[in-house]
Amino acid sequence: MKNKLLLLFFAISIVLLSCKKKDAIEDVNNDVPPTETVKGVFILNEGTFTYANSSLSFYNIEKDEVANNMFFRVNDAPIGDVGQSLTKIGKSLYIVVNNSKYIYKVNANSIKYQAKIEGFTSPRYMLPVSNKKAYVSDLESTGIWVVNLSNSTISKFIETGNTTEAMVKVGDEVFVSNWSNYYTSGATSNRTVQVVDCVNDVVVDEIAVAKEPSAMVVDKNNHIWVSCSGDYMPPCEPAIICIDAATHQVINRFDLAEGSYPSGLAIDGEGENIFFMNGGYGTLNVYKMSVDATELPDTPFITSNSRVFYNLKVDPNNGDIYITDAKNYVQNGDLLRYSSEGTLICTHELGIIPSYMLFN
Repeated sequence: MKNKLLLLFFAISIVLLSCKKKDAIEDVNNDVPPTETVKGVFILNEGTFTYANSSLSFYNIEKDEVANNMFFRVNDAPIGDVGQSLTKIGKSLYIVVNNSKYIYKVNANSIKYQAKIEGFTSPRYMLPVSNKKAYVSDLESTGIWVVNLSNSTISKFIETGNTTEAMVKVGDEVFVSNWSNYYTSGATSNRTVQVVDCVNDVVVDEIAVAKEPSAMVVDKNNHIWVSCSGDYMPPCEPAIICIDAATHQVINRFDLAEGSYPSGLAIDGEGENIFFMNGGYGTLNVYKMSVDATELPDTPFITSNSRVFYNLKVDPNNGDIYITDAKNYVQNGDLLRYSSEGTLICTHELGIIPSYMLFN
């Protein structure tokens, strides 16, 4: 009798445990809102270097709500060490994880794991260049990785002679900034933008700009704007550069004061105004500038007011400005949403060092 009771208790326990486990999984998945038809912003939180505590957030614009730590809550696994950037291709979201040297592919609606692309040295940004392939820039390799989107593998490497950073595509050409030569020998450039024929995967030109070109955007005239953060050692040469994509020529150069640190370049939905952060490192304000302007703006459009502005993006639909606040780089940061006129609308807590933003 005692054995039968034990067996019965064991059987009931298994059933209850199974139900509890199933309910817990469903609760976790239901707790992460689907994003496919939701107007919002994905935010990738870098996390602390070597701590593997990067995370993914999503801001629902209509509900004015943030869902944090989405990747872990769905997949029961961390993203990895230093979440660098996001790219959405079709119904998949690609999460570039810099120091862990891989890219996660997840379902953009449910955030469920689909694939893991490995073999990079230090991946930074991913750019689709056709239906079948994408480029991935690399901080510690002198070139660009070509990814086969059909099977989520690296198919080849384009040697550029320089490390690669931001990328934009105009026609059949990809413009890539050569931001750093720190991780390689001094032979590589940190003051050029290279042009790659993305049909044949070859470098076809190189454009001299200013020191440490990083972020790039394309305006309504197919002109490419480049934010050059400048070196720490004088002459620093911080500048905003404008390139004609058709001729590969620099058509405007706006030099900033020594000690400036321009970053976080963004553009509005009409391609008429660029936004960038500038100031001393850690004390950045946001500036707005028409693409037809002949000089830099004198006063900030949005002041940080002791916040640590880290990155920004402009809503292509209504011009609202989204800025991340990294705070002290240890505690959770914030998402700040401003109107197109520069008025603060709302603030939401995110993860550690919120950085890259992608509109859904």
